[in-house]
Amino acid sequence: MLIYLGLFRQRNFAFMTLADAISVLGDQIGWVALLWFAMVTTKHAGYMGLLGLAFGLPGVFLGAVVGNVLDRTSHKKVLVTANVLLGIVFMAIPLLYQVHALPMLVLFALVLVAGCLTPYTSVGWMVVIPNLVKEDELGPANSIVETIWNGASLLGPLLGGLLIARFGATVAVFADGVSFWGAALCVFVVKGSKQHFESRESEEPSQRNSFLHDTWEGVKTLYGLTPVLWITLGAVGFHLAYGQLEVSLPLFTHNELASSAVVLGSFWTTYFVGSLIGSAFSGLTLKGNRSGVIMAVMAMGWGLSFVPMLWVHSLWNTYISMALAGLLFGGYPPLARTTVQKLVPKEFMGRILGIRGSIIALGMPLGSFLGGAFGQWFPSSSVIGATGFAVVVLGLLLLSRRSFRTI
Repeated sequence: MLIYLGLFRQRNFAFMTLADAISVLGDQIGWVALLWFAMVTTKHAGYMGLLGLAFGLPGVFLGAVVGNVLDRTSHKKVLVTANVLLGIVFMAIPLLYQVHALPMLVLFALVLVAGCLTPYTSVGWMVVIPNLVKEDELGPANSIVETIWNGASLLGPLLGGLLIARFGATVAVFADGVSFWGAALCVFVVKGSKQHFESRESEEPSQRNSFLHDTWEGVKTLYGLTPVLWITLGAVGFHLAYGQLEVSLPLFTHNELASSAVVLGSFWTTYFVGSLIGSAFSGLTLKGNRSGVIMAVMAMGWGLSFVPMLWVHSLWNTYISMALAGLLFGGYPPLARTTVQKLVPKEFMGRILGIRGSIIALGMPLGSFLGGAFGQWFPSSSVIGATGFAVVVLGLLLLSRRSFRTI
């Protein structure tokens, strides 16, 4: 308990964690609202999948670029700039809609721009945190971050549903934009040393390697770190499953349960209540030597939670599935993140995390696209249940890999 209190007493860590929490809270509100907005205005499941694809696909191609930028440039400048621009993009969506200047093509373009900026914040945080705390504090730090993230995510969907019901989806999307500016302000006031927030910016041009050379060195290092490689491949599968859930769950709520956005928000709130509890207790698992086994079991638990939806299509069964999935998988992200941060050499941190980000980023948009595509042909409950079964198989595959099992 003392180590957790000590981390919060560190000004830099406290402000950076607050920035992340604000951003996540607004993002959960905005993304729920954006998908609901697309569903009720277009009445086409395929458009929802395409929006998810437009948001997530840029991260597939930009990961190496983001990693090199973070290895060469002030982390603080990158994070502030990215959050300010994201705020502008998300505030522009409802403003354009109000003046009837938001055709679907423009909406896709804005979401695509947001997708290009998001990797700078997601990868940037993972690069920064090992420089803010000591190595033996990484596990508790990631547990705190994940717990706060889940706390913000818990409130986000519920607030999003309430905002949609009371003021409309456009107001909720605008709130998302404001949250990015709040996050940028928190990062801006951090007073860190160059050790914390500067990387290779001070190097002479002659000392800097080319982009292709740096990227290739990062790829070779990642390939040589077999446990990190398996964690990365597993993350692709989990993001694929989560991406389809983001699209399939609104379709299931609207089409099969005939319920409102408030019910959808309560589903996600239930999921993040479970995740909040799971991540809060994840610190207990970080001291063991069988992290790989624990992570594989957590993955299988997530999948098994959704398998019953193949046969049972009720409100309460959905609440139970969401709660169990969040609880059983809540500790996975901080455990995996801590393992990667400890195994990756600091001099390659930006590049490897950027490359990992590119690989992992393929999962979420592809999952969203498939969720929308399958949602046109199959009941969304069946899509969710079948995806859960696939995740169980993925967990078994990871458990069979010795390099993963012995982490």
